[in-house]
Amino acid sequence: MNKISNKVIILIVMVFLIASASLIGAAGMLLSSDMKVIVGNSMSPTINRGDIVIIEENPDTIEEGDVVIYDATWHPQPVIARVVSIKNDSNGNPIYEMKGDNNPDPDPGWVPFKEISKVVYVYPEIGHFNLIIWGL
Repeated sequence: MNKISNKVIILIVMVFLIASASLIGAAGMLLSSDMKVIVGNSMSPTINRGDIVIIEENPDTIEEGDVVIYDATWHPQPVIARVVSIKNDSNGNPIYEMKGDNNPDPDPGWVPFKEISKVVYVYPEIGHFNLIIWGL
């Protein structure tokens, strides 16, 4: 009897995880956005490893304090960080300084607007299953 109940519990957990992933996928499509699983801790405790974020690609605006994702020249994977400063480049275009909430210093360099996606929603903890599958 104990072996059967363990199998039932495992089946229920798997169904829950698949249903959760489906709901997240549906929410992402409804928002016309993209989803990312967070693999690092640079934004802890605000956003943690294993959280899933919904991002808006090509946002209308980016302001100080916004959490964003961008492709950094200094890191092989997209980086999630908070906008800490905005200034204009020599052509008058806005560029952004980023910093992870868990990092002591800002990220290297300034990032142009066109390279930034804005985090619009966070699903806490439910990306851990993806991290296990990906071996991260």
